[in-house]
Amino acid sequence: MLCCAFGMRLQAADLMQAYREALEHDAQFAAAQAQYQAGIEQHIQRRAGLLPQLSVDAQNTWNQTQYEVASGDVEYRQQNRTYSIQLVQPLFRWQNWVQYQQGRQLTALAASRQSIAYQELVLRVAEAYFNVLNAEDVLSAVMQLRTADAEQLASARKNFEIGNVSIADVHEAQASFDRVQAQTIKAQSDLELARYALARVMGRQPEYLLRLRPGIALEVPQPNRVEDWVEAATQRNFSVQAQELSLYIAGNEVRNRQAEHLPTLDLVASQNMHERPNLGTERSESSSVGLRLSMPLYSGGRTSSYAREAQSLKIQAEAELEDSRRAAALAAREAWLGVVGGIAQIQALEAAMRSAQSAVDSNRLGYKVGVRISIDVLEVQSQLSDTQQQLSRARYDTMLSLLRLKAAAGSLGEADIRDVNALLSE
Repeated sequence: MLCCAFGMRLQAADLMQAYREALEHDAQFAAAQAQYQAGIEQHIQRRAGLLPQLSVDAQNTWNQTQYEVASGDVEYRQQNRTYSIQLVQPLFRWQNWVQYQQGRQLTALAASRQSIAYQELVLRVAEAYFNVLNAEDVLSAVMQLRTADAEQLASARKNFEIGNVSIADVHEAQASFDRVQAQTIKAQSDLELARYALARVMGRQPEYLLRLRPGIALEVPQPNRVEDWVEAATQRNFSVQAQELSLYIAGNEVRNRQAEHLPTLDLVASQNMHERPNLGTERSESSSVGLRLSMPLYSGGRTSSYAREAQSLKIQAEAELEDSRRAAALAAREAWLGVVGGIAQIQALEAAMRSAQSAVDSNRLGYKVGVRISIDVLEVQSQLSDTQQQLSRARYDTMLSLLRLKAAAGSLGEADIRDVNALLSE
């Protein structure tokens, strides 16, 4: 069904392959790429205000005039053709110069936003990939629990038939098995949705994914100080850089609006030709070169209002920059704690797994010899399954936190995907 949905052949993939296919097929990143290309044009558009403007104009008119005289009406018709070419070279237009500077900053802002989109793509690919692996782990743990509960149910029924246990043991085992059946249905549904989420990013659905190698040990990222990561985030985070550029643009917009009060000076050169075809070969030509000075005097208060608006927007940009720095610092701290706490949690859950497995083995043995009841076995089996699921989620969340830490510091890239991909195997 998934293959038909995406019209592509199913095949295996690792994280690096998923990342590379997402670069080509992810719709959100494609939109960001188009936005970046549009941003590049801002520099060219704003630069045009400093360059010569050349225009050509042609006009053909017919005039008809009727006179009343003593001898009768006299009608006079005349055709006029006018051709002109004009060159305007701005000499002093401070507003255009400020807009040119804004154009460069807008192009830089587009590049910064593209970097943000790239890092978001990397995180979305990794998160979608790990969500599939985690959903598979959850389904595997639930299936193991269902098998164990089915065995316990069969054992309880057999012991009840021979009179070793009460009917309550059978009912408890049946209830536990039914709960696991419901968990299995939900786990299958979650896995299906996780696969579709990955296919949304990649553009296709792989047949299976490479998984984490068993027994891997995650390490604390270097430098091993959260303050170093926070400092890097407040300086190199791409969202912070984008907001800094937005502040520069807002500052130039203030200058741009203030420049509307200033005079402008242009060099104007023109060539004109005027013809009257109905009067034989009458034609006149003229050329002119001169300076044009324009001085705005009053626009109903609009120019001053624009300037005040731009000043307020600059204050807004300053506040948003401070907020983005705080957000970047918080993101770095959250990701750091996610990595450090995640590593500790993984170690604790691995110990809990060993203890839970021992508890299952001992309770099963105790049930056989009659020192444990059915509910004891069912509870420890459920605890083992829950611990397996928590351990799986903790591993993937820790790796995602590591990638988010790199993103907060503005250093997330393909090399980080390659490092995580090295932890995968068949």
